[in-house]
Amino acid sequence: MTSYIHIDSGFSDISELSHDEHHAHEDYIVTLMVAGYVKLKGKQCVNITPGMLTLVPAGMPHALLEGKNMQVHWLSFSGRFFQLDEKNEFMRSFTAIRNGALPICKLAEERVSYVTSLFLEIQTELATGKSHKVLESLIYLVLNEANKASELTAIEINGHTKIDKAMRYIQAHSSEGISLKDVAHALHINSAHLASKMKQATGYSVGQWILKYRLKMAVELLLNTDEKVELIGYQAGWRDVTHFIRQFKKQYQQTPSAWRRTNKNQTHD
Repeated sequence: MTSYIHIDSGFSDISELSHDEHHAHEDYIVTLMVAGYVKLKGKQCVNITPGMLTLVPAGMPHALLEGKNMQVHWLSFSGRFFQLDEKNEFMRSFTAIRNGALPICKLAEERVSYVTSLFLEIQTELATGKSHKVLESLIYLVLNEANKASELTAIEINGHTKIDKAMRYIQAHSSEGISLKDVAHALHINSAHLASKMKQATGYSVGQWILKYRLKMAVELLLNTDEKVELIGYQAGWRDVTHFIRQFKKQYQQTPSAWRRTNKNQTHD
């Protein structure tokens, strides 16, 4: 499947899955289980079976413990690019999951084929058309189905976690030149304590997450605007363009300008 920076989708057929490493992603993830099963560990362990949607908020740590005969449609998308923060009505299922709801919902039997067709349309559009408006519309349709299924499932567990709140703060403010100290201050907790808990929960430090989101914003701007590299670095949170170029090249093995030339050519082929 062709990657498109701010959205990706595909189909996976996996006969057996052993323990996957604990990890988290910068993007929001939605999957549809078509066949088989998998056990996912997030805040709780859940069994995912056919007809279920799984939703993983950006930055939320999770791991796949085991699975067999898995056939799964998957979708990942950038909330920032599509202007879908968790205050948006279509994102309320993700908000509920951050607040303790289980990350799964069971589709009504008569909706499964329709939701499957939405995933297939997204994959087709990525492979052939890549229309931003079409992809955006299809994402909204998938999220609408998730919201309706979540209301039917209606399984919630109370509670908030500092890590979830920290990830939301980082995602919203990464381009503002924030640091570990700023995140800790916003959450009214000790910096050292936050640093330890973040590393333990996600495998990455607060600083690494800030950098991840800045780089993600930078590549989206490089691909989808004609702004100068210096301005893009500034918009993404760097005050020193040399530092921006150095960190970008370390991550992508190309300067921002070279990366833009390569990837803009690919998306217009």
